[in-house]
Amino acid sequence: MESEHSTGVRELNARPGGTTADPQYLLVGCNVTRVVTVDGKVVGRTDEILELPPGQHTVSLLTPPENFRPKYRRITLDNASPDKPLVIRFETR
Repeated sequence: MESEHSTGVRELNARPGGTTADPQYLLVGCNVTRVVTVDGKVVGRTDEILELPPGQHTVSLLTPPENFRPKYRRITLDNASPDKPLVIRFETR
């Protein structure tokens, strides 16, 4: 389930099996604006705070992977708030 709060935070908070967990927050930075995927699903764009379920995720950008480094990031979301999201970066080559 995806929605957007009035603060501009995008959320994807349904866990597999339909349960809802305490949300976690991720900010994906890049020197160019790109679409962000988490676990193979489009969830927003770079430089937006994304609301996700806690746990392990694979984050990548929706573009040919050879244009970016790293190609993907494996992260664990735990204790990330809207004010202090987990921040990761991708760079163009």
